[in-house]
Amino acid sequence: MRALYYTKIDYMLTRKQLRIVPIFFLLALLMGKSASVGEMTLLVACSYVIFIASIFSSAPFSYSGGRNRGFLLMFPATVKDRVTGRFLFGLSFVGLLGLCSAAIFGICGMIGVEIPLWTIGAGLCELAIGIVLVVLQYLFFYLFGEGKDNWQYLNNLVRTVPGMTMFFATSYLAGDVQDEVAAGTLPDLETVAGMMMRAGVLSMAAALLLTVIAAAVCAKVISRRDYA
Repeated sequence: MRALYYTKIDYMLTRKQLRIVPIFFLLALLMGKSASVGEMTLLVACSYVIFIASIFSSAPFSYSGGRNRGFLLMFPATVKDRVTGRFLFGLSFVGLLGLCSAAIFGICGMIGVEIPLWTIGAGLCELAIGIVLVVLQYLFFYLFGEGKDNWQYLNNLVRTVPGMTMFFATSYLAGDVQDEVAAGTLPDLETVAGMMMRAGVLSMAAALLLTVIAAAVCAKVISRRDYA
């Protein structure tokens, strides 16, 4: 599949930036280890990883201009192949950092932190939100920002603000929920574990479906331009 070659090229173009991702993983791990004061901090760590994913997954767009654009257009492929490859890059990158979040859960479990089942379902919901954020970013870049150098400032806002908002919102919600659980004003969250798992699986399915639809829309629109 030729789209996979473009996914590989995106990883090659962004390899210098991706080298610092392990640093952010260690920071998220430190957040997760503080889960001894409450399992909600595991979800905060997961949201931090997704915040990083929302920034770095759009990095290939920074390399789409100038001589790189001409280089990419030299390959015998269609616009659909190029756009699909870019979406596969974003999806695979979020999935890779999703595995990092799973590793954080596993490491915390190994050191004695209790991992309730409901937090796994909530983590899947966060991962689905991360995919949606990346897809919406790609829609913006392809439909409004890609190839327009004077949009760089707005592009940076699109790359950072949604993920940052999710991270701080999760942090606030985690503290609020933790306080209410401690005060006994909320029911035992483990009683809704099954519901949270179903919500997580359904949200992941919806996010993947949105990715397919968005890729098709972008390919259709970009096929009318000469720089995609």
